[in-house]
Amino acid sequence: MAHQHSQAPHSNTTTLIDATMEAFDGGPLKTTPQEGLSLIGDWLRSLKTSEADNVANTLQKLRTALEGPMIDNIHVRSILLGLAEQSEQWAAKAGGEYPARLNSLAVALRNFGNQLA
Repeated sequence: MAHQHSQAPHSNTTTLIDATMEAFDGGPLKTTPQEGLSLIGDWLRSLKTSEADNVANTLQKLRTALEGPMIDNIHVRSILLGLAEQSEQWAAKAGGEYPARLNSLAVALRNFGNQLA
C-alpha cells in the first residue's frame, strides 16, 4: 500500500475507517507493519475522548506488538479480534452512517486477524 497515513494527522473518522479497510483488503502479505504503525498513529491522534480510552489502549498494545523484532501473529490476531469487538460496541452507540462503517471495519479486522493464525 502506497499511502502515507501519518501525513494526514487530522483525518476524519470516515477517512480513517476507509484507509484501515483498504489496508486490510490486501491481506497480511501486502500490508507491512510500518503501514499498520502509521494507521495506529493516525487513530491514536483521532481518538481523544475519554470514551475512546479502551480503544486507544488496545491500539497501543497493537503498536507494541508490531514494533517488536519478532512479530507474534497469534498475539496480533488476538488484539485485532479485540479491536473488532470494540468496533462493534461503538457501532451500537454511534449514529448516522457510522454503525454500518464500524461494523464493516469489525469484519475487516476479524478477516485480517484470522488470516494471521
